[in-house]
Amino acid sequence: MKNNNKKFIKAPRYLFRKLNILDLVSTIEVKTFIDIGCGAGELACTLAEHGLIGKGLDYSKGAIAAANKIKLERDLNNSNINFELQNSSKSKKYKDKYDLVVCCEVLEHVEDDYSLLSTLVKLSNKYILLSVPAKQRLYDSSDKAVGHFRRYEKHELLKLLKSQKLEIVSLDNYGYPFTNWVRILRKLSFYIKNYKNSHDSMDTKSMDSGINPVKLPAFLNSLDTEKAIKPFYYISKLFNKTDLGEGYVVLCRLK
Repeated sequence: MKNNNKKFIKAPRYLFRKLNILDLVSTIEVKTFIDIGCGAGELACTLAEHGLIGKGLDYSKGAIAAANKIKLERDLNNSNINFELQNSSKSKKYKDKYDLVVCCEVLEHVEDDYSLLSTLVKLSNKYILLSVPAKQRLYDSSDKAVGHFRRYEKHELLKLLKSQKLEIVSLDNYGYPFTNWVRILRKLSFYIKNYKNSHDSMDTKSMDSGINPVKLPAFLNSLDTEKAIKPFYYISKLFNKTDLGEGYVVLCRLK
């Protein structure tokens, strides 16, 4: 697997999304969670550090290996968080239900997003938290390189959520203007990557996207990017209710 030895680095777009998610989770009462398509598991580990008990699922062996490494580095144990490998990109049926179902940057990777959302609803007792890339007109080489079938216009996302009769608690268009600027550099990196992996399947591209889909500068390994980005995050929150950013984060409640 391509990403087995990759080290997870908290890239800017991930951090803007993560900080928005943590703010949203702090406003609701939940004890348990499951993270579907958890990638490197950094968000799941952070939720566990905040006192939630959870599980992370991904169908990339490399992502699960990275998640367990982060779990070990943060002194978390099985009573806090577990990571499990899924057999395929299709979510299987689980008997357990969770207060919060998290599914970030996954719906765009599956052809039948309506079916996946239906599965997420069945896993939830209370809330579902989703994130997806915004605006189909922005679909480009960076999306192709990581196995995206689509990006979402706001009205399409609302239609998807309405199909499961979900009540929207908060819908934010996060990261503006900073992630929009970073996207210019990311687009160039992905153009090169897409040329190199043009023959890979959508599943392979998706699995390779769960940690660091492009090679990031070495200095980011030692930089506390999360602390550095917080001032910009607070500025970006002023624009969360506009439709100017390139990603949506939505918290829903079961009716």
